[in-house]
Amino acid sequence: MNITETTTVKEILDAYPLAVKVFEEHGVDVPLECDESILDTELSICDGMCHIDDLSELISDLKKFIADAG
Repeated sequence: MNITETTTVKEILDAYPLAVKVFEEHGVDVPLECDESILDTELSICDGMCHIDDLSELISDLKKFIADAG
């Protein structure tokens, strides 16, 4: 899976449910803070809604997580 700014949170978590830990490391409590409308939103748009401090770093960490999981 190639994660970009247009990838949705749902796409990531459907493929890699444990990636929720990566979001948590970036200050986003997905189960608590993200309803269905946010889950279906592209990461670039979630950036403002989910108080992601550094979107590029989150994407990089998600890519590392997926590489390690694969």
